[in-house]
Amino acid sequence: MPDVAIRIPADFEPHARVVMAWAVHREWGGDRDRVERELETVIRTIAEDEPVTLLTPPDLLGAARIRFAEADVEIVPAPVDDIWMRDIAPVFAKRSTETIAIDFNFNGWDNSLRRPSRPGDRLARTFDFGLPVIGASFVGEGGAFLADGRGLVIATRSCLLARNPHLPEPVISAAFGSIGMHTTVWLDGDRDEPITSGHPDGYLAFAPDGTLLAEAIDRSRGRRKRERDLRVLTKAVASGLISGLRRMAPPEENRIATEPDGFVATYLNFFVTRRTVITARFGNPGDDAARRHLAELFPGRDIRMLGVDAILRGGGIRCLTQPVPT
Repeated sequence: MPDVAIRIPADFEPHARVVMAWAVHREWGGDRDRVERELETVIRTIAEDEPVTLLTPPDLLGAARIRFAEADVEIVPAPVDDIWMRDIAPVFAKRSTETIAIDFNFNGWDNSLRRPSRPGDRLARTFDFGLPVIGASFVGEGGAFLADGRGLVIATRSCLLARNPHLPEPVISAAFGSIGMHTTVWLDGDRDEPITSGHPDGYLAFAPDGTLLAEAIDRSRGRRKRERDLRVLTKAVASGLISGLRRMAPPEENRIATEPDGFVATYLNFFVTRRTVITARFGNPGDDAARRHLAELFPGRDIRMLGVDAILRGGGIRCLTQPVPT
């Protein structure tokens, strides 16, 4: 079947199931127990609305089966050693009516010095998800781009050009086209962002009506880079590539001022189920404003805000998930 039939759905489209992992690495140190508790809450919250396939290292299978015995969670043995399935697992897509897995050749975020590569990073190549697999012709990961489900993709140079120094930008754009995303909007991103080098899903998300949500930034670090990218997106709206752009306020600065670099201080790294939008709670008045904005843009869905501060020191709620489309 020709590659032109491939479509990567938008995050808000229906899911058959969600792939997650029960593999909290020892790198979390003293936060490990807290991360496990928060991860369990996220898994259970998602499983209230749609099935979760929970990839689990063989030595944790028994404990995981007991822990999730009453939830809609399928415990599956797998060679996993990290929880960030958005990037480590393949991206699931449709090829006509067939569900497929796309391997983006994940390389541990360019083998970040703060998080060296691991055997589990090869999950997309070594684990049988029971689906046909195709390989992308460049190195990337699920968080490195944002798809609107209609053939447009938003990507950052700071991430994908760093992963692929041998490939010019037009070549990567053409490679996106071969997997159904025929229009690429390139942003500069933020090469100084810890580990991921500027993932767009840290401050951007599509709503079902095609509106692009964009979170402003109050902190001086990265302000100019973010504003420059927002100017590019405003031009994309003016040219008709994106149907609309809506700014959202980020969590209040005084709540996150003491958190370390890399803390994912955003409401837009959310996960959308059949009935809910699941996002982070920061415990300040900004939560109420974010809830109202998300409720307006996702009519008919409940807004569930979870306290996941420990997880946010490494990634967001969306980073934990890889949805499989219906």
